Amino acid sequence: MSSAFTAQPTSPRQNPTTASDSESDGEQAQVLVVQVGELLYGIAVEQVREVVRAQRFTTVPGAPNVMRGIINVRGAVVTVLELSVLLGTARAVTSSSVVLIEHGSRLIGLAVDAVRDVRAQFVSDDGSDTHLSTRVAALDAVALCAPHLLSGAEMGR
Repeated sequence: MSSAFTAQPTSPRQNPTTASDSESDGEQAQVLVVQVGELLYGIAVEQVREVVRAQRFTTVPGAPNVMRGIINVRGAVVTVLELSVLLGTARAVTSSSVVLIEHGSRLIGLAVDAVRDVRAQFVSDDGSDTHLSTRVAALDAVALCAPHLLSGAEMGR
């Protein structure tokens, strides 16, 4: 996938469309549907380790605006990025959930306004993705986060 986006987001207030019979012939995958502002995005469940409630973020002095802060998840320090900023929209005032994404051996958190549900996503025989609802935009969370992660060697430079 060359881009983090594979579909255009639309307002969650629009009526969802249902899958056609031809879509049900393809392979079924699942996406975690998250809300950022008024828009809904689907993150492949294979990229998601877990969802945790947003807690108090510890800010890091001098960190870029995209970094919400760090949190402690069962003894592990996790960097949390603001998904709204990654997507180029206004930064959320409060985030209700943090989606933990696995990037290699690291965990990275994405602060989102809300986690809605898990939905089926069909992959047709020609390899194209088709959501049950056109109002959910597919999002490659790992590709979106990767440019903002630095290794220990990079931080020392």
